[in-house]
Amino acid sequence: MPNPVRAFINFNKKCYFALLKFFPNTKFSIYTYYREQVKANLRDEIVILDIGGGKHCAFAEECRKFDGVKIIALDVSSEELEYNHDADEKIVADIASGARVPLDDASADLVTSSSVLEHLHDLDSAVKEVSRILKPGGKFISELPCKFALFSVINQMLPNWLARKILFSIFPEVKGFQGFKAYYDRCYYPALKNLLSKHGFTHVDFRFSYGQAGYFSFFVPFALIVMLWDFLMYIFRAKTLSSYVCFTAEKAMSEYTSQPQI
Repeated sequence: MPNPVRAFINFNKKCYFALLKFFPNTKFSIYTYYREQVKANLRDEIVILDIGGGKHCAFAEECRKFDGVKIIALDVSSEELEYNHDADEKIVADIASGARVPLDDASADLVTSSSVLEHLHDLDSAVKEVSRILKPGGKFISELPCKFALFSVINQMLPNWLARKILFSIFPEVKGFQGFKAYYDRCYYPALKNLLSKHGFTHVDFRFSYGQAGYFSFFVPFALIVMLWDFLMYIFRAKTLSSYVCFTAEKAMSEYTSQPQI
């Protein structure tokens, strides 16, 4: 990218970061919350399945503080998994394919995923398989962008090659970490709530984030409009129109477990 254009983008980004302090909704980090939820559920002698494990496990360092923790990284890309030195076991598989992942029933204590579920073309099949793999009482913790966030809507409208080109031109630092094809299948609050209930999850806790303007920080007038929109959604607690969501769901102990409390 030509230097004048890059300088223009950098100037707008500085203005964007200066504006953040005026919007209380931007102070909550969904990713930090996700990490905290995973950390709170770590203990000795557990098996963790990290869906979309990719090149590394974000909470591996925390796991080392406990004895006997086994991390299983699952990803569709064998190339990504080659770089993963955090996992004790690696599985190349598509959890949304409808095929059985090579793990026994009730073999994991914790299933995690970060910015992965939106990339699965059939979330129903994926959640069904997660439920099979989890032990009764085990937790499924995930954070993901929501289908009706503005950046998600734009991403769904554009061909993936064009979306990637625009993203990497503006944010070259995310190359290799973002830009994968996304489907956003059922990636919004009511659909997620119903899907988790359908597959035997109870005591589901949802947390929502209303901060997507960073994607538009390259042009601060547009970013400001998005920030005002997010602030309104935050004020009115518009869950379906949130930017990101993190949920912690517990697999029911038996088929007689009461319906989830949301």
